[in-house]
Amino acid sequence: MKKLLLTLTLIGSIGFMHAQNVQRETVQVEYMSLPSEPLPASVTTYVVEVNQSYRDQYEAELAQWEIDTQMAQENYNAAMEAYNSKGTGAKILERALLDEKKPELVLPSKPVQTERVFDAGVTGSKIDLQGMTRSNGGAVVTIEIQYFEASAPEEKKDEIKDKEGNVSYKYYRTMQYRQPLRYTLQLPDGSVVVDEVLASSEGYTTYTSDKYASTSALNKAWNQTAVNNRVSQLSVEAGMEAINSILNDRYCVSKKIRPMTVYHAKTTKKVDYTDLNNAATDMTMAMEKYLSQPEEAKAGIQQCMKVWESALATADFDDKKARIDAKMAGLLYINLINANIWLENYDKVDTLFDEMRKLPTKKGAEGTAEGLDSFSEDQRRRKEANS
Repeated sequence: MKKLLLTLTLIGSIGFMHAQNVQRETVQVEYMSLPSEPLPASVTTYVVEVNQSYRDQYEAELAQWEIDTQMAQENYNAAMEAYNSKGTGAKILERALLDEKKPELVLPSKPVQTERVFDAGVTGSKIDLQGMTRSNGGAVVTIEIQYFEASAPEEKKDEIKDKEGNVSYKYYRTMQYRQPLRYTLQLPDGSVVVDEVLASSEGYTTYTSDKYASTSALNKAWNQTAVNNRVSQLSVEAGMEAINSILNDRYCVSKKIRPMTVYHAKTTKKVDYTDLNNAATDMTMAMEKYLSQPEEAKAGIQQCMKVWESALATADFDDKKARIDAKMAGLLYINLINANIWLENYDKVDTLFDEMRKLPTKKGAEGTAEGLDSFSEDQRRRKEANS
Protein backbone atom coordinates (compact mmCIF):
# COMPACT_ATOMS: atom_id res chain seq x y z
CA MET A 1 0.00 0.00 0.00
CA LYS A 2 1.26 3.42 -0.94
CA LYS A 3 1.91 5.67 2.00
CA LEU A 4 1.58 9.39 1.34
CA LEU A 5 3.67 11.79 3.38
CA LEU A 6 1.68 14.98 3.19
CA THR A 7 3.90 17.37 5.07
CA LEU A 8 6.51 18.92 2.77
CA THR A 9 4.63 17.91 -0.37
CA LEU A 10 1.53 19.70 0.80
CA ILE A 11 3.38 22.81 1.92
CA GLY A 12 5.15 23.09 -1.40
CA SER A 13 2.04 22.67 -3.49
CA ILE A 14 -0.14 25.29 -1.81
CA GLY A 15 1.66 28.23 -3.28
CA PHE A 16 -1.57 29.33 -4.81
CA MET A 17 -2.82 30.67 -1.43
CA HIS A 18 -1.43 33.64 0.41
CA ALA A 19 1.21 32.10 2.68
CA GLN A 20 0.19 34.23 5.65
CA ASN A 21 -3.41 32.96 5.47
CA VAL A 22 -2.91 29.20 5.23
CA GLN A 23 -2.83 27.29 8.49
CA ARG A 24 -2.06 23.59 8.83
CA GLU A 25 -2.53 21.08 11.61
CA THR A 26 -0.81 17.73 11.13
CA VAL A 27 -1.75 14.61 13.07
CA GLN A 28 -0.39 11.04 13.00
CA VAL A 29 -3.39 8.77 12.57
CA GLU A 30 -3.18 5.29 14.05
CA TYR A 31 -5.53 2.81 12.40
CA MET A 32 -6.04 -0.89 11.82
CA SER A 33 -5.41 -1.78 8.19
CA LEU A 34 -7.34 -4.70 6.75
CA PRO A 35 -5.33 -7.27 4.77
CA SER A 36 -5.26 -6.83 1.01
CA GLU A 37 -5.23 -10.63 0.56
CA PRO A 38 -7.00 -12.07 3.61
CA LEU A 39 -6.22 -15.64 4.62
CA PRO A 40 -9.00 -18.17 5.27
CA ALA A 41 -10.71 -17.47 8.58
CA SER A 42 -9.67 -20.89 9.85
CA VAL A 43 -5.97 -19.96 9.66
CA THR A 44 -5.23 -18.31 12.99
CA THR A 45 -1.77 -19.68 13.85
CA TYR A 46 1.64 -19.76 12.20
CA VAL A 47 5.21 -20.94 12.65
CA VAL A 48 8.44 -19.63 11.15
CA GLU A 49 11.20 -21.78 9.69
CA VAL A 50 14.60 -20.31 8.79
CA ASN A 51 16.86 -22.13 6.32
CA GLN A 52 20.45 -21.30 5.36
CA SER A 53 21.59 -23.43 2.44
CA TYR A 54 25.21 -22.37 2.85
CA ARG A 55 25.14 -23.39 6.51
CA ASP A 56 23.94 -26.85 5.52
CA GLN A 57 26.75 -27.06 2.94
CA TYR A 58 29.36 -25.94 5.47
CA GLU A 59 28.11 -28.38 8.08
CA ALA A 60 28.22 -31.18 5.50
CA GLU A 61 31.77 -30.20 4.55
CA LEU A 62 32.71 -30.09 8.24
CA ALA A 63 31.20 -33.53 8.86
CA GLN A 64 33.07 -34.94 5.85
CA TRP A 65 36.28 -33.33 7.09
CA GLU A 66 35.88 -35.08 10.43
CA ILE A 67 35.38 -38.42 8.66
CA ASP A 68 38.37 -37.84 6.36
CA THR A 69 40.52 -36.76 9.33
CA GLN A 70 39.62 -39.89 11.27
CA MET A 71 40.29 -42.09 8.24
CA ALA A 72 43.64 -40.42 7.60
CA GLN A 73 44.60 -40.97 11.24
CA GLU A 74 43.54 -44.61 11.12
CA ASN A 75 45.43 -45.23 7.87
CA TYR A 76 48.50 -43.59 9.36
CA ASN A 77 48.26 -45.65 12.53
CA ALA A 78 47.97 -48.86 10.50
CA ALA A 79 50.89 -47.88 8.28
CA MET A 80 53.02 -47.03 11.31
CA GLU A 81 52.15 -50.32 12.98
CA ALA A 82 53.21 -52.23 9.86
CA TYR A 83 56.33 -50.13 9.52
CA ASN A 84 57.33 -50.62 13.14
CA SER A 85 56.80 -54.36 12.90
CA LYS A 86 59.59 -54.68 10.38
CA GLY A 87 63.15 -55.22 11.43
CA THR A 88 65.84 -52.64 10.97
CA GLY A 89 67.43 -54.55 8.09
CA ALA A 90 64.16 -54.80 6.21
CA LYS A 91 63.56 -51.09 6.61
CA ILE A 92 67.01 -50.27 5.26
CA LEU A 93 66.54 -52.66 2.32
CA GLU A 94 63.13 -51.21 1.39
CA ARG A 95 64.49 -47.69 1.47
CA ALA A 96 67.36 -48.70 -0.78
CA LEU A 97 65.44 -50.83 -3.28
CA LEU A 98 61.89 -49.44 -3.23
CA ASP A 99 62.48 -45.88 -2.08
CA GLU A 100 60.02 -46.53 0.76
CA LYS A 101 59.92 -43.90 3.51
CA LYS A 102 58.53 -43.78 6.98
CA PRO A 103 54.75 -43.14 6.86
CA GLU A 104 53.67 -39.52 7.29
CA LEU A 105 50.40 -38.25 8.73
CA VAL A 106 48.67 -36.05 6.12
CA LEU A 107 45.46 -34.50 7.41
CA PRO A 108 42.83 -32.84 5.19
CA SER A 109 42.37 -29.08 5.42
CA LYS A 110 39.54 -27.99 7.67
CA PRO A 111 36.80 -26.18 5.68
CA VAL A 112 36.60 -22.44 6.21
CA GLN A 113 33.26 -20.85 7.01
CA THR A 114 32.89 -18.02 4.49
CA GLU A 115 29.24 -17.12 5.21
CA ARG A 116 27.76 -15.68 8.37
CA VAL A 117 25.60 -18.25 10.14
CA PHE A 118 22.47 -16.77 11.68
CA ASP A 119 20.64 -18.06 14.72
CA ALA A 120 17.41 -19.45 13.28
CA GLY A 121 15.41 -18.68 16.42
CA VAL A 122 16.53 -15.08 16.66
CA THR A 123 16.04 -14.45 12.95
CA GLY A 124 12.64 -16.13 12.88
CA SER A 125 11.44 -14.05 15.83
CA LYS A 126 11.49 -10.99 13.55
CA ILE A 127 8.33 -12.30 11.87
CA ASP A 128 5.34 -11.21 13.93
CA LEU A 129 2.03 -11.73 12.15
CA GLN A 130 -0.40 -9.43 13.94
CA GLY A 131 -3.65 -10.97 15.05
CA MET A 132 -2.27 -14.51 14.72
CA THR A 133 -0.77 -16.85 17.32
CA ARG A 134 2.63 -18.49 16.91
CA SER A 135 1.72 -22.17 17.13
CA ASN A 136 1.77 -25.34 15.04
CA GLY A 137 -1.08 -26.42 12.81
CA GLY A 138 -1.54 -23.22 10.84
CA ALA A 139 0.40 -21.28 8.23
CA VAL A 140 4.11 -21.87 7.75
CA VAL A 141 6.39 -18.94 6.95
CA THR A 142 9.69 -20.11 5.51
CA ILE A 143 12.68 -17.80 5.25
CA GLU A 144 15.64 -18.91 3.14
CA ILE A 145 18.77 -16.83 3.66
CA GLN A 146 20.59 -17.21 0.38
CA TYR A 147 24.28 -16.85 -0.41
CA PHE A 148 25.96 -13.55 0.39
CA GLU A 149 27.10 -11.76 -2.77
CA ALA A 150 29.72 -9.03 -2.92
CA SER A 151 31.91 -7.34 -5.49
CA ALA A 152 35.68 -7.04 -5.12
CA PRO A 153 36.58 -4.03 -2.93
CA GLU A 154 37.43 -0.92 -4.92
CA GLU A 155 40.20 1.41 -3.80
CA LYS A 156 39.25 5.09 -3.70
CA LYS A 157 40.63 8.36 -2.41
CA ASP A 158 39.39 11.85 -1.72
CA GLU A 159 41.52 14.88 -2.45
CA ILE A 160 41.57 17.49 0.31
CA LYS A 161 42.93 21.02 -0.06
CA ASP A 162 43.59 23.28 2.90
CA LYS A 163 43.47 27.08 2.87
CA GLU A 164 47.09 27.31 1.74
CA GLY A 165 46.42 25.05 -1.24
CA ASN A 166 48.25 22.04 0.18
CA VAL A 167 46.83 18.75 -1.06
CA SER A 168 46.34 15.61 1.00
CA TYR A 169 44.37 12.44 0.46
CA LYS A 170 41.99 10.18 2.38
CA TYR A 171 41.96 6.54 1.35
CA TYR A 172 39.01 4.17 1.63
CA ARG A 173 37.31 1.20 0.00
CA THR A 174 33.84 0.54 -1.30
CA MET A 175 32.08 -2.63 -2.38
CA GLN A 176 28.66 -3.70 -3.57
CA TYR A 177 26.82 -6.41 -1.66
CA ARG A 178 23.49 -8.09 -1.14
CA GLN A 179 22.05 -11.12 0.61
CA PRO A 180 18.79 -12.21 -1.03
CA LEU A 181 16.04 -13.57 1.19
CA ARG A 182 13.42 -15.91 -0.19
CA TYR A 183 10.18 -16.09 1.75
CA THR A 184 7.13 -18.30 1.36
CA LEU A 185 3.80 -18.58 3.12
CA GLN A 186 2.15 -21.99 3.00
CA LEU A 187 -1.35 -22.79 4.24
CA PRO A 188 -2.30 -25.97 6.15
CA ASP A 189 -3.71 -27.52 2.96
CA GLY A 190 -0.29 -27.25 1.31
CA SER A 191 -1.11 -24.32 -0.97
CA VAL A 192 1.54 -21.61 -1.25
CA VAL A 193 0.10 -18.09 -1.28
CA VAL A 194 3.42 -16.29 -1.71
CA ASP A 195 6.89 -17.31 -2.88
CA GLU A 196 9.13 -14.34 -3.51
CA VAL A 197 12.76 -13.23 -3.29
CA LEU A 198 13.37 -9.92 -1.59
CA ALA A 199 16.35 -8.86 -3.73
CA SER A 200 16.34 -8.10 -7.45
CA SER A 201 19.39 -8.19 -9.69
CA GLU A 202 19.73 -4.43 -9.15
CA GLY A 203 19.29 -4.67 -5.40
CA TYR A 204 22.90 -4.14 -4.36
CA THR A 205 23.91 -1.88 -1.49
CA THR A 206 27.17 0.07 -1.32
CA TYR A 207 29.43 -0.34 1.68
CA THR A 208 31.98 2.42 2.31
CA SER A 209 34.80 1.97 4.79
CA ASP A 210 36.18 4.59 7.12
CA LYS A 211 38.73 6.93 5.56
CA TYR A 212 42.42 6.86 6.42
CA ALA A 213 45.43 9.08 5.86
CA SER A 214 47.42 6.34 4.12
CA THR A 215 46.87 3.11 2.21
CA SER A 216 48.91 1.24 4.81
CA ALA A 217 46.54 2.39 7.56
CA LEU A 218 43.59 1.35 5.39
CA ASN A 219 45.12 -2.07 4.74
CA LYS A 220 45.77 -2.57 8.44
CA ALA A 221 42.18 -1.72 9.35
CA TRP A 222 40.49 -3.65 6.54
CA ASN A 223 39.30 -7.15 7.44
CA GLN A 224 37.28 -8.63 4.61
CA THR A 225 35.67 -11.35 6.73
CA ALA A 226 34.62 -8.85 9.41
CA VAL A 227 33.21 -6.51 6.75
CA ASN A 228 31.25 -9.33 5.12
CA ASN A 229 29.83 -10.47 8.45
CA ARG A 230 28.80 -6.95 9.39
CA VAL A 231 27.03 -6.04 6.17
CA SER A 232 25.50 -9.52 5.92
CA GLN A 233 23.90 -9.05 9.32
CA LEU A 234 22.65 -5.57 8.43
CA SER A 235 21.22 -6.87 5.16
CA VAL A 236 19.38 -9.77 6.78
CA GLU A 237 18.01 -7.61 9.60
CA ALA A 238 16.66 -5.04 7.13
CA GLY A 239 15.28 -7.81 4.92
CA MET A 240 13.45 -9.49 7.78
CA GLU A 241 11.87 -6.18 8.74
CA ALA A 242 10.71 -5.68 5.16
CA ILE A 243 9.32 -9.22 4.89
CA ASN A 244 7.43 -8.81 8.16
CA SER A 245 5.90 -5.58 6.86
CA ILE A 246 4.90 -7.19 3.55
CA LEU A 247 3.29 -10.23 5.18
CA ASN A 248 1.35 -8.11 7.66
CA ASP A 249 0.17 -5.72 4.98
CA ARG A 250 -1.10 -8.50 2.71
CA TYR A 251 -2.43 -11.11 5.11
CA CYS A 252 -3.04 -9.60 8.56
CA VAL A 253 -5.08 -6.93 10.29
CA SER A 254 -2.18 -4.69 11.21
CA LYS A 255 -1.71 -1.39 12.99
CA LYS A 256 -0.41 1.42 10.80
CA ILE A 257 0.29 5.13 11.13
CA ARG A 258 -0.52 7.70 8.48
CA PRO A 259 0.09 11.46 8.66
CA MET A 260 -2.83 13.73 7.84
CA THR A 261 -2.90 17.51 7.43
CA VAL A 262 -5.99 19.59 8.17
CA TYR A 263 -6.27 23.02 6.52
CA HIS A 264 -7.78 26.22 7.81
CA ALA A 265 -6.90 29.93 7.60
CA LYS A 266 -5.59 32.70 9.79
CA THR A 267 -8.20 34.99 11.29
CA THR A 268 -7.49 38.68 10.63
CA LYS A 269 -9.23 41.95 11.35
CA LYS A 270 -10.90 41.73 7.97
CA VAL A 271 -11.76 38.01 7.81
CA ASP A 272 -12.93 35.72 10.58
CA TYR A 273 -12.03 32.03 10.23
CA THR A 274 -12.82 31.02 13.81
CA ASP A 275 -15.18 28.27 12.61
CA LEU A 276 -12.46 26.71 10.46
CA ASN A 277 -9.83 27.15 13.19
CA ASN A 278 -12.01 25.33 15.71
CA ALA A 279 -12.87 22.60 13.22
CA ALA A 280 -9.19 22.00 12.51
CA THR A 281 -8.47 21.61 16.21
CA ASP A 282 -11.48 19.35 16.69
CA MET A 283 -10.47 17.21 13.72
CA THR A 284 -6.96 16.61 15.03
CA MET A 285 -8.42 15.68 18.42
CA ALA A 286 -10.87 13.28 16.78
CA MET A 287 -8.15 11.60 14.72
CA GLU A 288 -6.01 11.09 17.82
CA LYS A 289 -8.88 8.93 19.13
CA TYR A 290 -9.51 7.13 15.85
CA LEU A 291 -8.14 3.81 17.10
CA SER A 292 -8.72 4.00 20.85
CA GLN A 293 -12.20 5.58 20.84
CA PRO A 294 -13.65 4.94 17.36
CA GLU A 295 -17.25 6.00 18.04
CA GLU A 296 -16.21 9.28 19.65
CA ALA A 297 -13.76 9.91 16.82
CA LYS A 298 -16.44 9.24 14.21
CA ALA A 299 -18.83 11.69 15.87
CA GLY A 300 -16.09 14.33 15.99
CA ILE A 301 -15.25 13.87 12.29
CA GLN A 302 -18.90 14.26 11.34
CA GLN A 303 -19.18 17.52 13.28
CA CYS A 304 -16.13 18.92 11.50
CA MET A 305 -17.57 17.89 8.15
CA LYS A 306 -20.68 19.97 8.86
CA VAL A 307 -18.51 23.06 9.42
CA TRP A 308 -16.61 22.56 6.17
CA GLU A 309 -19.74 21.82 4.18
CA SER A 310 -21.40 24.98 5.54
CA ALA A 311 -18.35 27.03 4.62
CA LEU A 312 -18.27 25.57 1.12
CA ALA A 313 -21.92 26.49 0.66
CA THR A 314 -20.93 30.16 0.98
CA ALA A 315 -18.02 29.94 -1.45
CA ASP A 316 -17.68 32.51 -4.22
CA PHE A 317 -15.34 31.10 -6.83
CA ASP A 318 -15.21 34.35 -8.81
CA ASP A 319 -14.34 36.70 -5.94
CA LYS A 320 -10.72 36.46 -4.80
CA LYS A 321 -11.58 38.55 -1.75
CA ALA A 322 -14.40 36.28 -0.62
CA ARG A 323 -13.96 34.59 2.75
CA ILE A 324 -14.26 31.22 0.99
CA ASP A 325 -12.83 31.82 -2.46
CA ALA A 326 -11.93 29.09 -4.94
CA LYS A 327 -8.51 28.63 -3.34
CA MET A 328 -9.85 28.20 0.17
CA ALA A 329 -12.57 25.95 -1.17
CA GLY A 330 -9.91 23.62 -2.58
CA LEU A 331 -8.42 23.18 0.88
CA LEU A 332 -11.82 22.48 2.40
CA TYR A 333 -12.39 19.81 -0.23
CA ILE A 334 -9.16 18.14 0.89
CA ASN A 335 -10.38 18.21 4.49
CA LEU A 336 -13.67 16.63 3.44
CA ILE A 337 -11.93 14.00 1.32
CA ASN A 338 -9.78 12.98 4.25
CA ALA A 339 -12.78 12.89 6.57
CA ASN A 340 -14.79 10.66 4.24
CA ILE A 341 -11.88 8.30 3.73
CA TRP A 342 -11.65 7.72 7.47
CA LEU A 343 -15.44 7.26 7.64
CA GLU A 344 -15.15 4.75 4.77
CA ASN A 345 -17.49 6.78 2.54
CA TYR A 346 -15.51 5.98 -0.60
CA ASP A 347 -18.25 6.86 -3.11
CA LYS A 348 -18.53 10.28 -1.48
CA VAL A 349 -14.73 10.63 -1.83
CA ASP A 350 -15.06 10.09 -5.58
CA THR A 351 -17.75 12.77 -5.78
CA LEU A 352 -15.66 15.25 -3.82
CA PHE A 353 -12.67 14.66 -6.07
CA ASP A 354 -14.82 15.35 -9.14
CA GLU A 355 -16.11 18.60 -7.62
CA MET A 356 -12.66 19.73 -6.48
CA ARG A 357 -11.14 19.20 -9.91
CA LYS A 358 -13.70 21.57 -11.42
CA LEU A 359 -12.63 24.50 -9.25
CA PRO A 360 -11.80 27.55 -11.40
CA THR A 361 -8.29 28.04 -10.05
CA LYS A 362 -4.98 28.11 -11.86
CA LYS A 363 -3.69 24.95 -10.19
CA GLY A 364 -6.60 23.85 -8.07
CA ALA A 365 -6.09 21.72 -5.00
CA GLU A 366 -5.54 18.48 -6.90
CA GLY A 367 -1.77 18.66 -6.58
CA THR A 368 -2.09 19.10 -2.84
CA ALA A 369 -4.29 16.00 -2.65
CA GLU A 370 -1.88 13.86 -4.62
CA GLY A 371 -2.00 10.28 -3.35
CA LEU A 372 -5.32 10.61 -1.52
CA ASP A 373 -7.23 9.08 -4.40
CA SER A 374 -4.96 6.01 -4.52
CA PHE A 375 -5.14 5.67 -0.72
CA SER A 376 -8.93 5.83 -0.88
CA GLU A 377 -9.04 3.18 -3.59
CA ASP A 378 -6.68 0.93 -1.66
CA GLN A 379 -8.82 1.24 1.46
CA ARG A 380 -11.95 0.49 -0.59
CA ARG A 381 -10.37 -2.65 -2.11
CA ARG A 382 -9.30 -3.89 1.31
CA LYS A 383 -12.78 -3.38 2.73
CA GLU A 384 -14.35 -5.27 -0.19
CA ALA A 385 -11.81 -8.10 0.04
CA ASN A 386 -12.66 -8.60 3.70
CA SER A 387 -16.45 -8.32 3.38
